[in-house]
Amino acid sequence: MCRAVVTFTLIYLARTTKKVKSQGDGIMLNSFKGLLADWKQTRSITLEFISQLSDADFDKQLPRKELNTIRLQLEELAAMQEDWQAAMSTKTMDFSESYALMDTSRQGLAAKFAELDHQLETLLASLDGSEVIDWYGNEKSIYEHFSSMISHEMMHIGQIIAFCYATGIHIPGVITEEMALQG
Repeated sequence: MCRAVVTFTLIYLARTTKKVKSQGDGIMLNSFKGLLADWKQTRSITLEFISQLSDADFDKQLPRKELNTIRLQLEELAAMQEDWQAAMSTKTMDFSESYALMDTSRQGLAAKFAELDHQLETLLASLDGSEVIDWYGNEKSIYEHFSSMISHEMMHIGQIIAFCYATGIHIPGVITEEMALQG
């Protein structure tokens, strides 16, 4: 009975992890498609903040000890995305790397995110789904790892929204509609 369950599970996984064309002309597992769609939707919110906020709001002091502007929050997101993506290749998560952004203007941040997102799609197309990432002695599947990257960005979006409410920064209408927020 146990052997039949294992066989069925392997057949199911083989059928549900078919590869499909990705935007970067590579082949990507179907199982990454849903996570990538979640990532793109989450990233679109980040990009709306970049494109819609005024420079004054982008650099307004927020009630936080560190990363106390929206710009600094976004710089941190770019650096952390580099860490997450590096770990997809090295199979070891390491937050100790530091990445200096050359252009921290709104346009520079948007360009950096576009570059990282293109790299992400290419990287995902190279994975077979069996990858395991060492998170400081704890193993995470590639799916858990990618999901944690999405959660990290969404956590920062939540912080930015809370800071906007607390400091009177207008939240762009596209975001309030997308997230069903109150003004």
